[in-house]
Amino acid sequence: MNTLPGLPLSDPRHVVALLQHLVDQADLGENLEQLLSVVSPATLEQLKRTPTVELLRLAEQRPAFISVYVDESRLCLARHRLQHILHRKEETLWFIRRGAPAAAMLELFGIPDREYRQLKRMTANASRRGRVRKLDAAVAEQVLRFWRGTRLQSDDLAARFRLLAEHFPDEPLASLWAVFKETTT
Repeated sequence: MNTLPGLPLSDPRHVVALLQHLVDQADLGENLEQLLSVVSPATLEQLKRTPTVELLRLAEQRPAFISVYVDESRLCLARHRLQHILHRKEETLWFIRRGAPAAAMLELFGIPDREYRQLKRMTANASRRGRVRKLDAAVAEQVLRFWRGTRLQSDDLAARFRLLAEHFPDEPLASLWAVFKETTT
């Protein structure tokens, strides 16, 4: 019966990778205090001097001597963070594909001009350069009225601007952005 905490690792490939990781951490002096709380300095020295071929043989020995513990709360946090990153990337690409101006991308997503140009190339967006077409006064007033109404739906500026763009699909994002900026400056 195995008394290791967590899930015992028996696959030699994973065991070798972890042993090499321990040695690398020790060599770099990273997390040394934490490392020494689970492996003695003498064992680390022995592992450092052990040739890779012997580490492979050592990893095949039974019973298992390495285990894995999963911190579910941190795993959940990491998954949520990744979902947020992926959602933000999708949002960014949605705006880029529809010709959002660089100023909008900087303000909405913190994307600097260089990254903006790379994203435009990546999405094969060939938006026109030059002066933004100004919306006629009646449409601009509708845009402003709708924009003010989005405050109730979200605090997120990017989400609100997307609602605006979806409500006025025939208007260029650059023109909508110009109306929005006129009201905030």
